[in-house]
Amino acid sequence: MNTIAYSAVSGGKVNIEKNFQRLSAAPYDFEHVLRGGECAWPGDFEGRALLAFLCHYHMSGREIPCMRRLMAALPEHTNEYLFIGDVPDGRTVNEQQLSGHNWYLRALVDWAETFGDDFALRAAKSTFERLYLPALPFYDRYPLERNRRDGGVDGHINDTLNGWKLSSDVGCAFMCLDGISRYFALTGDSRAAAFIEKTFGIFLRADMVARGFQTHTSLTCLRGALRYYGTTGDETYLSAVQREFDRYLRYGMTLTYENFNWFGREDTWTEPCAVVDSLILATDLYTVTLQPRYRKLARRIWANGLQFCQRDNGGAGTNKCVTPAQPILKISGYEAPQCCTMRYAEGLRCWYENRDLFVYDPDAAVVLEPDGRRFADDLMFVEEDGITRPIFSCNTVPKDALERLRLKVLF
Repeated sequence: MNTIAYSAVSGGKVNIEKNFQRLSAAPYDFEHVLRGGECAWPGDFEGRALLAFLCHYHMSGREIPCMRRLMAALPEHTNEYLFIGDVPDGRTVNEQQLSGHNWYLRALVDWAETFGDDFALRAAKSTFERLYLPALPFYDRYPLERNRRDGGVDGHINDTLNGWKLSSDVGCAFMCLDGISRYFALTGDSRAAAFIEKTFGIFLRADMVARGFQTHTSLTCLRGALRYYGTTGDETYLSAVQREFDRYLRYGMTLTYENFNWFGREDTWTEPCAVVDSLILATDLYTVTLQPRYRKLARRIWANGLQFCQRDNGGAGTNKCVTPAQPILKISGYEAPQCCTMRYAEGLRCWYENRDLFVYDPDAAVVLEPDGRRFADDLMFVEEDGITRPIFSCNTVPKDALERLRLKVLF
């Protein structure tokens, strides 16, 4: 019988503290956090790190040790236009640079709002004007017929077509709607509104499911569209987000409320970045619409998806996709420090700011779903070593034990 003392899914304070400690160490220390243009995803690591640091600051007022030092060093590690990597030449655009700078732009806007910092606002404005605006005409010829089977955990540039340097993370050019919607909400820049309206229209016509887009980039794009609705009040964006999110739930979500890394790729792995996006979308849609289905969905994503993503070191890692054909929940990769550990902080901030929504009754009756899964107050039941129990947080399970852990989803 397994003797591990599993952690209950009652709250996120342990998750927050573990993640804070993880982000206070390498590779998030000052000596390693600045990657510059040498990274395959320019702006991605720096942006995700700074945004994660800010998430913890907003939750507790505590600062990751290198947070202010990182911000102060940006002018020395950016190009003349205050973003990272090459300046667009007007002939090609790098899909991974546009994607990576989503997090960089979001962090700049957050910093400018939080601290009233002039440099952060100038850098955000310059990044929008000098990186994103020149890319806008290219979206009319974004290639949709792609090889969906050659992507890895990190993603890479695998082709150049129609002026696009294309990523194996199909569709990641649309991730930037998240950052640009934040920039628009802060500045009211009409050019940002025009960018969002055009690119979101193309995203919808492309059909994320049919084209095998990466689920993470699709959900991030939808979060940007939902924020645009919140800023403008345009109901067409709310309707579109609801419709496309429903399609994600049908075609992109696992039985444990995680995700398939790409639509149509149930044989891949889950990604905490996308699970965080789905939590935020479900929570925000509940706040906007008060529809009970979004409340239940948010609670189930937190309890059954994100709890199994955090590791005992405070980071976040990938898991196997649980489907009717593959009912065993186990880890796929112990940690994804290049992305998921940082994005997990944003999921924690969502929990923290809506924590009354995520209170579970340990004595609730077990309910049998139509598909056979069993839940008690939104906690899924799993079987291990012949013992049936509610799913638990695996952030107290040691790495060696976690790598051996096998849970069967009952249905």
